[in-house]
Amino acid sequence: MVATGWSWEKVFNALVPICLKLMDVPNADVVYKKFFENMKWKPCVIEKVTDRFGQKRYPTVRQFAEMHPVGTYILSVAGHMVCVKEGDWIDLWDCEGCKVRKYWVVSKDLDWKHYDKALVKVKKHTKK
Repeated sequence: MVATGWSWEKVFNALVPICLKLMDVPNADVVYKKFFENMKWKPCVIEKVTDRFGQKRYPTVRQFAEMHPVGTYILSVAGHMVCVKEGDWIDLWDCEGCKVRKYWVVSKDLDWKHYDKALVKVKKHTKK
């Protein structure tokens, strides 16, 4: 919601057609990955950082946010997703110490038309 600027309901309604097509729940990997792909958000492999002992490790949410002070990103941490926007992480709980496994760069050129059409179809379908 933070990444798109949409309300919770609009994001959920954008996921519904994908869920129906893939026959899975909104938080399933295949569903949110398809949503990200449709939005043209680029998946990225996380680069490990060197800790104070010289070991290569996945960065924490805090470290990622510090390394990315500009832009909007969706981070995948253990069993959870978090948004980093302009160097701040936005979440319901403090996940600053969670290790980032992968991330997506949120495109500034969101494909709104694709989802506006999907929302119209969902609304028409629910009125019957």
